[in-house]
Amino acid sequence: MTTVETKNNKALMLTILLIAFIQMGHLAIMPGIDRIESEAFPERSLQEVQTVMSLPNAVALITGIAAALLVRYGLISKKTMVLAGIIFIALTGVSALAFNSQFWHLYLMNSFLGAGMGVYIPSTQSIMFDSFEGKKLQFLSGMQVAISNVGGIVMSVVAGLLITIVWYGGHTVMLVALPIAVMALFTIPKDEKIRPSSKNGGKITKIPGGIYYITILIFVYMIVYNVAGMNISTHIANGDIGDAATAGVASALMMAGGVVAGLLFPKVSQILRDNIFPLSLIFLFIGFTLMNLFPSSLAATLAAMAICGISLSLYMPRCIFNAAKHTDPTNSATATLLISCIAPASGSFLSPVIVTNLTILLGGDSTRFRYQFTAFVCLVLASLTFAKSYRDSKKHKGGM
Repeated sequence: MTTVETKNNKALMLTILLIAFIQMGHLAIMPGIDRIESEAFPERSLQEVQTVMSLPNAVALITGIAAALLVRYGLISKKTMVLAGIIFIALTGVSALAFNSQFWHLYLMNSFLGAGMGVYIPSTQSIMFDSFEGKKLQFLSGMQVAISNVGGIVMSVVAGLLITIVWYGGHTVMLVALPIAVMALFTIPKDEKIRPSSKNGGKITKIPGGIYYITILIFVYMIVYNVAGMNISTHIANGDIGDAATAGVASALMMAGGVVAGLLFPKVSQILRDNIFPLSLIFLFIGFTLMNLFPSSLAATLAAMAICGISLSLYMPRCIFNAAKHTDPTNSATATLLISCIAPASGSFLSPVIVTNLTILLGGDSTRFRYQFTAFVCLVLASLTFAKSYRDSKKHKGGM
């Protein structure tokens, strides 16, 4: 590799990490749920507010599919998609400042946020898959999660403070995307529109089954994981242990746990391999159980959120690393659409629809019951993923 190529790779790696800084932006708006439901729009139910706050995940599905198709068939470059997505994120903050008096304005803000997520996250992930492999990819996967959590911490703390002033304060934080868009414009190398690989007879490679399996893993995981952030502001209010600013700190600590896990991921991944999946789910079980057992303890709540953050930053990078083994430049845009957009977005969007409604039906409005119910679901999922990992390892040894 030449010096120029090395410098270009380092610049690209830095750019991917800078872009990852705003990847957790949708979590920064979660501390405002309780104030939106109780003060800004008291006529709306908790389920309605939670659903509109998870709207970015639904919108991301639509824009992500459109973006992936445009890239897959060579109609637009990945760099253009990344820039467009970051600009949509910035428009979230602009719209919050301009439109904030009606409930439908919340739909507008979250639609911009979702559009940005759907366009830039899969395209950025695809560029990463195309440019790095092996240990470099494993390292970058962990660092990407760590940096995204650092960004989430900063935005959550700032958002929590702003939400105590205005209910849409969390959305205005997305204005931080503006300077990042400028950086990306000058630092992402110009890429060519995708062309079918000559190794495949001029055809675009089909998506292998392994990608679909990873998609299912992420989809199910995000349903249970999002219960943590989606209910934390209500849980804190119910326990009378803080306000929106406290919920912002809780979200920040969840991401702090993610920073630590992201930095440790390369080494842990090499040792545990796919056993990371059941371990991550056990972390969720512990976090949710703590919130059920100690609802009036701020220390226990904050510790529980940090533990949940550790879970995400072990689970997702392993999924990303495994997925990279199944992609090439012709199918990476579609593959990353599935694992970076469709699976997490649909899982996150359906999380309150499924979990909140089901637990209200079974146990009423108690967030304690909601957390413990989800904890037991995580325990079941941990058992299933451990059995799968154990069976695969036995097959691997038997084939040696």
